[in-house]
Amino acid sequence: MAPSDPQVSEAWWRDVGSAELAALVESALRSNRDLHIAAARVAQARAGIEAVDAQGLPQLGFAAGAQRGRDSSANPKSDVVHGGLRASWEPDLFGAQGLASQAATLDAQSAELAQQAMRVAIAADVSTAWFEIQALLRREAVARDAMTTLERQIEVARRRFEVGQSSVLDVDRLIAELRQEAATAAQLQGAQRARQRQLAVLTGDAQPNPTLLFSDAHTPTLAAPAGLLPAELLERRPDVQLQARALEAAAARLGVARRDIYPRIQFDWAGRKERLSVGGASASPTLVVGYGVSLALPIFDGGRIRANIAVHEARTQEAMAGYEKAMLGALADAETALVQLAAAETTVAELEQAQRAGADAASRSQRLFEAGLVDLNTVLDVRRSHLRAQDALLQARSAQWVAGVSVRRAFAGGV
Repeated sequence: MAPSDPQVSEAWWRDVGSAELAALVESALRSNRDLHIAAARVAQARAGIEAVDAQGLPQLGFAAGAQRGRDSSANPKSDVVHGGLRASWEPDLFGAQGLASQAATLDAQSAELAQQAMRVAIAADVSTAWFEIQALLRREAVARDAMTTLERQIEVARRRFEVGQSSVLDVDRLIAELRQEAATAAQLQGAQRARQRQLAVLTGDAQPNPTLLFSDAHTPTLAAPAGLLPAELLERRPDVQLQARALEAAAARLGVARRDIYPRIQFDWAGRKERLSVGGASASPTLVVGYGVSLALPIFDGGRIRANIAVHEARTQEAMAGYEKAMLGALADAETALVQLAAAETTVAELEQAQRAGADAASRSQRLFEAGLVDLNTVLDVRRSHLRAQDALLQARSAQWVAGVSVRRAFAGGV
């Protein structure tokens, strides 16, 4: 991707041009278990808004009961059966209910932003694993070529030893190098299996997908996005916005705690049908209606309200520190990723020149051998040097790919 886009696209992994990578990322975004957990948390937070808002609405309930006996020895036995409705409402005179609703809404937004941040992280983790497997497969192929070259060199060294042109030390040295290359190839295979298992977990599969090819006709790249300043991270990154919402929610809850010192007014109404029976004689059902207003004002509570305010003030300070930490972390992530990408690109450029020089040397040595000017051992030595340059270039490209993913992750506003 040419660095001409002023923004990072939400589906930035498609810029690589690999249908396989795109399918893996989209599978992970559908099936990852951590995302399922995050979605459940979002649903809980949204339900919490309704629960808080319901507290500010008038409440209506049904009540029924029956009583038999007497209140004192002076009263006759009586039976009372009643059933009716009871309603109450507490007006939000000082805004406490509004602040509680605002805090619940901010909690839901925080849950959604946490889910979005997780989607960004999972897309980046899948892309990183895929790129690393690409590099490991190519490095393993280089290691296999190096093993083949060493096997030929061992044959040449043995023939030279048989005719007295070299010592057994040359054979032993080459055999040791062959064993080292075999160990490297085994390590690369183990790393591939580990990354494939990681991909399976990220995509929600029980086993690694055996149909994945991890091969492309071109060399995938991810360039740094142009036109974004580090300050714009504060408006884009969901993890930073998450901390901002947490700070706002803490401030809203602090406002609710402070309003506990204000008076509270509640309106009540009750209406019921009541039947009274005394001494076996039953009266007709009677409608009983009552209503009233109550005022509550705290005078002495042992410091409970003040302590609760102090708790929420401390939580607000904690949220502020968390927000500042998130901003600093976002800036550090972006700057570190950009530095790593620039260093990796420089390294790749240098190693590409070294690899081209090695390829020229290998080709030249082959022509000299065919002309009878150098022996086969020299040709094989030059080829091994070329293969070492190839392996170094593949490692550098792997670092470049991973750094490119880190840059996209640092600047991603959503997925």
